[in-house]
Amino acid sequence: MINIDDDALLRQIIVKHFTKPLYKPLKNNPNSIIMEAKSNTCADELVVEILLKNQSIKQVSFDGTACAVATASADIFLNLILNKTLKEVNAIIEEYQLFLNTGDCNSIDLIGDLIVFKNIHNQKNRIICAELAIKVIKNLQ
Repeated sequence: MINIDDDALLRQIIVKHFTKPLYKPLKNNPNSIIMEAKSNTCADELVVEILLKNQSIKQVSFDGTACAVATASADIFLNLILNKTLKEVNAIIEEYQLFLNTGDCNSIDLIGDLIVFKNIHNQKNRIICAELAIKVIKNLQ
């Protein structure tokens, strides 16, 4: 479990997922669903690729150009939802959006490493960044 009181560690995790994302670039699987996520407030653009099998996420990837918050959030989120059912993903999304908007979290276990964005609720303009990839995945529901 991440020490959420160690702000330097949290920043380090965000930078790691921004500079060396685990799920970038796209896999270009012909059976995948491709979704585009574009910010309406800046130039951030991501393409998210999801392979679904029996209502479960079996492969994830993304590509595009986005800020550190949008890129790291997408990478951490994709890692979290891999091999989850759409129902489980929906629960993660709901909890993460509550967390981003209020700073409250009912289940740290549910949002996992997304806890690194614990201060985003204080920066309302950055919530859009942290939710960029999540919003298109929510459309899978």
